[in-house]
Amino acid sequence: MLDVLIVDDDEETRRAWTLFLRQSGLKVEAEASAFGALRRLERERVLVVVSDEEMAGPSGTALLGTVRRRWERTGRVLFTCKAGVERDALSVEALLLRKGDRPGDIR
Repeated sequence: MLDVLIVDDDEETRRAWTLFLRQSGLKVEAEASAFGALRRLERERVLVVVSDEEMAGPSGTALLGTVRRRWERTGRVLFTCKAGVERDALSVEALLLRKGDRPGDIR
């Protein structure tokens, strides 16, 4: 079982989140796309999915909506620098984090 699955098409961001959360003692893996995340969720239990909003392919909101429907007990976090996504995050019952909040700054 994974504690956290990071989903972002930006390799540097994936690496930063993964490193930060692993240093906190969590079991963390990362995927570069919503499709990769869904494949992993099919075969492995995940406590929380942390997804970027703007990715190639399906958006983070679309991914987290699928997670909400298929794995309702899995927590959801959406992160973005895009304005006006508050309703999208609420619609999939996800915590919203703004990019610019560096992983080390989140408490």
